[in-house]
Amino acid sequence: MNKSRKLLIAGLCIVALLIGIILGVVWHRATTEQRIMEAYGRVNYSFGRGVPFDPRDMVFHPFEQFFVGNDFGINAGLYRRLRFYEHRGGVYLAYETVLDFFSEEFEPDGSLRLYNNGNHPEIQAFVEWFWEGFRRNEFDDYTSYMIYLLAAYAHAHADEGFTRVAISELSPQMIAALARAEADPDYVLDLTSLQQAGY
Repeated sequence: MNKSRKLLIAGLCIVALLIGIILGVVWHRATTEQRIMEAYGRVNYSFGRGVPFDPRDMVFHPFEQFFVGNDFGINAGLYRRLRFYEHRGGVYLAYETVLDFFSEEFEPDGSLRLYNNGNHPEIQAFVEWFWEGFRRNEFDDYTSYMIYLLAAYAHAHADEGFTRVAISELSPQMIAALARAEADPDYVLDLTSLQQAGY
C-alpha cells in the first residue's frame, strides 16, 4: 500500500470520526433538550398549568403567568390540588413550597430548575405521584364532589346567611374544610362560621 493511499484511508477515518463525534453531540443535545421539555411538560401538567406534550406548555412558566390569585391571594385550583395530594397521597406539600419552586427558572448554581434535578424532592414526589398515577380524572372527580358539597351546603345554610361563592374564589380555610368533608363523611362542615370570620 503506497503512502498516498494510507493518507487517504487515514483522512477518511478522521473524517468519519469527526462526523461521528458531531452526530453524537447533536444527538446528545437533542435528547437533553427533549428530556428538559418533557420535565417542564410533566411539572406544568401535574400542577394544572397546561396540557401534556403541548409545546407551549413544555417550557418554564413563572408562577405569575399561570397562578392568578383570588381575593385571598391563592390560586384555588392549585390549593385544591395540594389538598387532594394530602388526602389521597398522604403527603402534605405546602403552597409556599410550590410558589418558591416556580419563582425562578434557574438554580443558584445557574443550572435549569427542573423538578427532577435532585434539588426539589418534595416537588419531584408530587409530580411523579400525579403524573405516573394518571390522577387527572381522579382530581377532576374530587373537584366535582367538592363543588357538589359546596352547593349542597349553600342550599342547606342559605337561611343562616351563607353566601355561595364559586369554588375558585374560596379561601384556603374553606377549601381545607371541604377537602376534609370530602375525605371524612362524618366531618361536620361549617362554612358559615368561616365566611362570617372573613375566610
